[in-house]
Amino acid sequence: MRQFHSLFTPAAALLLATGALLSSCENLIYVAAPVSTVGQAFSGDTLRSPIKGTIAGRANPYYMIGDVTVNDGDTLLIQAGVKILVIGKPKSTATFGQATNNPGFVVNGVLLSLGTKAAPVVMTINDNLKGDPAAVVSAATDPAFKGYWGGINADGASLLVLRWTDIGYIGGPYGANAPTGYAAGDPKYGVSMLAKKANARLVMEDCYLHGSVDDFMRLQSCKFSLMRNRFEKTGKAGGEGVNVKAGCLGDIAYNTFVGGATNGSKVASVAAAPVQANVNTYNNTYLNCGYRQTKAGRGGSINYEVQAAGLVYNNLIANCRFGLRMRSDDQPDLSKIKYNNQYYYGATSYQVAEFNAATAGSVTANQPNDTRGTAGTNDPKFQAADLTTAAGTTAAPSTTIQWTNFLKGGGSLRLQAGSPALGKGFTTFSPVNAVGDLRVGGLFTPTVTPPGSDAGAYQADGTGNQQ
Repeated sequence: MRQFHSLFTPAAALLLATGALLSSCENLIYVAAPVSTVGQAFSGDTLRSPIKGTIAGRANPYYMIGDVTVNDGDTLLIQAGVKILVIGKPKSTATFGQATNNPGFVVNGVLLSLGTKAAPVVMTINDNLKGDPAAVVSAATDPAFKGYWGGINADGASLLVLRWTDIGYIGGPYGANAPTGYAAGDPKYGVSMLAKKANARLVMEDCYLHGSVDDFMRLQSCKFSLMRNRFEKTGKAGGEGVNVKAGCLGDIAYNTFVGGATNGSKVASVAAAPVQANVNTYNNTYLNCGYRQTKAGRGGSINYEVQAAGLVYNNLIANCRFGLRMRSDDQPDLSKIKYNNQYYYGATSYQVAEFNAATAGSVTANQPNDTRGTAGTNDPKFQAADLTTAAGTTAAPSTTIQWTNFLKGGGSLRLQAGSPALGKGFTTFSPVNAVGDLRVGGLFTPTVTPPGSDAGAYQADGTGNQQ
């Protein structure tokens, strides 16, 4: 009996109990799925998920066949000259663009796309799917609005930087397992940062964004800077070039917006939001915007609403369906908004009527330093842009103006030497510069261009938009 009890010393009992506990937990450990997979340092021709490291510049393209995730804590650097062809599932080409086959980037860490003017980063689809990019065609058949792939979802990112990056033909629909905040069938945005992380930041400079089913960009609860970019063909039947929501601080400056379905840029906050949207919109050029969104009182150029704040100066608005709108039924914070020095041109009486007074649904007031006039006056004298496109009426826009949603080859929104828009800007204010402290060591520092003395995105001194 003593020998029997000697087997159950306290130490032995503890070992037995520990073994039983481990045994009881063994199945839980065995069946539990990992929270994430360790990102793979990139090599090869086809992007794999998850991914981290560097995609090196080279002459031959890389391929995206499925969603590519950058994990929390990881960084993906895309070097100048990289071309990424989004082709979807190689064995299911017929479904490319459908809910089950429109891959994109999902960024939960850091993505840096650092092209140059001479060697931009390009993210696109195969040429045979693009039709004739120079043809003026219906939005119903234009491949730019087909929605082939999923763009860049950076909702979980801490930092997204896009410099000299060309992104097009996006807006494929979410499937049945859409992430929180989206629903099955919703078109994916070209670039989104509905930020989940505190102090999330986005910088986009000198990029070309074209062809989206809905908004090309949607931002929420982040600090951002959008400088010197080109937006064309944004929104098939609705959608903004840039749609900014509550919690955002930043600047939209020196961009061009051509042929947006609704507005080129829109800023909205939320009543009693912890961080009020505060966005300066200055020195942008808007052409032919607002005509594919035909709901009454919708569509135009610049829109502020729902307690948004900011400064709006020096924008050049030509042949858009509406001018600057301070929405009346969901008003912005008029105590924290200042606006003046907009330069307006309309070829028709319908267009200038929407510039010359607060229109239906808007409480915008004419400002003393705005440039306005009758139909055909104050031609800004772009170097090469057609301002004679038949527009129809405000209530019934022509199909021609709806389809003229890009600059044709050789087109330029730069101002001629004798342009009356020269010297019309106001410069005695500062950018929000919400990303001014950002430094990506040895790779990137934001370039926030201050207000310019000329109306619009191009400046006579060579600053402003570089495209």
